[in-house]
Amino acid sequence: MNQKKTKTNTLAKAALGVSSLLAAAYVGTSSVDADSYTIQYGDSFYSIASQYGMDIYDLAALNNMTIDSLILPGQEISVSSSVTTYYQTSVVETVTTETSFTYQKDENGLITNTYPIGQCTWAVKELASWVGDWWGNGGDWASSASLQGYRVGYTPMVGSIICWTDGGYGHVAYVTEVAQDGRIQVLEANYNDQQWIDNYRGWFDPSNSETPGNVSYIYPNF
Repeated sequence: MNQKKTKTNTLAKAALGVSSLLAAAYVGTSSVDADSYTIQYGDSFYSIASQYGMDIYDLAALNNMTIDSLILPGQEISVSSSVTTYYQTSVVETVTTETSFTYQKDENGLITNTYPIGQCTWAVKELASWVGDWWGNGGDWASSASLQGYRVGYTPMVGSIICWTDGGYGHVAYVTEVAQDGRIQVLEANYNDQQWIDNYRGWFDPSNSETPGNVSYIYPNF
């Protein structure tokens, strides 16, 4: 929820204080022939769907659930059989200023997600590729997006980004469902310090939630 400031994101962008290269993932494909999967601690529909090359909504529907359904460690769910898992080269680099964050990079050393892995901002960028780079902390996103020509308002919409501005770091999440009474469902990360993408809240009223601050929404330009 809180993206701790190092000084400014320009430090990370300029790659100041970069420590040694940490890891590089492998490249290739492997065929997976599986009909079921046992849920592990920390799994979510997003992580499982990514592992099997499935759409998150298709995975939920295959199991007669929705993406906001509760899944628990040890539970067996169905996955697509005879799928191919693709592994893309990624490089993780630590940028050291007052603290250290890790950023996703491709095989050419280019940052593919400009937000620290595991933070709320990183999760939304993973879910909505149209999000701009270097928008700052979650609390900065509405103003940053507006400056880049994105519409910002106060009405929730599926596919929009909800922003909480609490005078500190703020928080952002990706809106997946909107009810007639104004309640919403979201996908997010770093909710209660859980740094993976999931639906943690189910239906909730964004104006009366445990996440403090003023609420606004960023809308995609398409």
